[in-house]
Amino acid sequence: MPDKIASATSYCVSGALVCGGSVYQWVQNLDWNTVAVISGIVIGIATFIVNAWYKRQMLKVYKGAVERGILSPPGQEE
Repeated sequence: MPDKIASATSYCVSGALVCGGSVYQWVQNLDWNTVAVISGIVIGIATFIVNAWYKRQMLKVYKGAVERGILSPPGQEE
């Protein structure tokens, strides 16, 4: 059994070093200005989607409150 553990550990460490080396090489060759621009675009799109979802949920809650009579519709306040 210890042979299998040692063998598996050896393969895992070897694979991690190969993958880690290739990841390090890839990260080293990145243009960080491009990464910043792409990250900004992705974060902007994600913010828009979350905001639209949140506003839609709030509109559902507001419509439900108006239908139940908890709130009055806009422009019809007493």
